[in-house]
Amino acid sequence: MTAHYTARIYFDEGEVDHESGDDIDALYNWMLSKAQGKFGNFNGEIVDNKTGKVVKSFRKAPPD
Repeated sequence: MTAHYTARIYFDEGEVDHESGDDIDALYNWMLSKAQGKFGNFNGEIVDNKTGKVVKSFRKAPPD
């Protein structure tokens, strides 16, 4: 059985990591912990694998 959601983390335009699971909150926390302490244009999204729609996302921009 496949996971209900897939989380992907991007740096600029390229994907740097991904994880799948059934718990949106756990995946969101995973994304935030992966981006913690890193600088740059990090962003991520959690996609519902059945519908293909983004259900949650984040963006971390570098300081000015």
